[in-house]
Amino acid sequence: MKKLFSMILCACILCGCGSKKEPEADAAASENPEATEEAAPVYACRTFDYYDYSKPVPASAAINDDYFKDALIAGDSRIGSLYMFSDLRDKGAEILYTTSISLWRIYDLAPDEGGDKPMFDMIMDTERSSIYILIGINEIRNNNFDAWGEEFGAVIDEILSKHADDSIYLILNYQPRGLSDIDDETLKQHVLEENTRMKQIAEQKRIYYIDISDEMTDGSGLVKDELVWDGLHFNIDGATQFADYLARHVVRKDSYVKEICE
Repeated sequence: MKKLFSMILCACILCGCGSKKEPEADAAASENPEATEEAAPVYACRTFDYYDYSKPVPASAAINDDYFKDALIAGDSRIGSLYMFSDLRDKGAEILYTTSISLWRIYDLAPDEGGDKPMFDMIMDTERSSIYILIGINEIRNNNFDAWGEEFGAVIDEILSKHADDSIYLILNYQPRGLSDIDDETLKQHVLEENTRMKQIAEQKRIYYIDISDEMTDGSGLVKDELVWDGLHFNIDGATQFADYLARHVVRKDSYVKEICE
């Protein structure tokens, strides 16, 4: 019996039985003492934008006047009312307007005031982070608004190629009290056609749009008579209310953009 026990013990020693660790494992543990500890959890963070781009910018408390030092407002002669009659330039806003400019002419027509380069180039070159655009009244007698919408979308794509991180605001057309060479019903329908395309662009490109008609039009949907001097362009009171409207309809991104880590 003793002989059998001795033989089994000898066999275990020869086969390497026992609790001795592998040299490779000891070396790895000595080089990385934390390897045996439980790994720390890793969190993935994602940014979510909760803003509803299918809706107009909602009203909020008026933005600080310093905001306009970083704002560019560009468009046709309706923007000229802001240039001449509002206090936005005193607050630091850059305002560019061109009389009779159309969507297709922004590439070659310079502003009436403030620069000699084409309006499109000035928009592209701006270092301001809030860009407002109001255009379309000089194309209102058109009948092909699908083509107009496609062109507007292409313009916005070009602007976003350089200003992807900036805030772009499209200002919808308000309903004039009347224009020459177009009857009132057709004018109403054409304004609706343009605004529909602009809303679609805003939603598709994830940019903002502003609709001043909720405050500055009368019960029939026309711009209030006391705010315009010719049925279309704002007078002093109109420009003042327009500027005030812009100050109260600014998107505060920190209210809509959240970072969630999980």
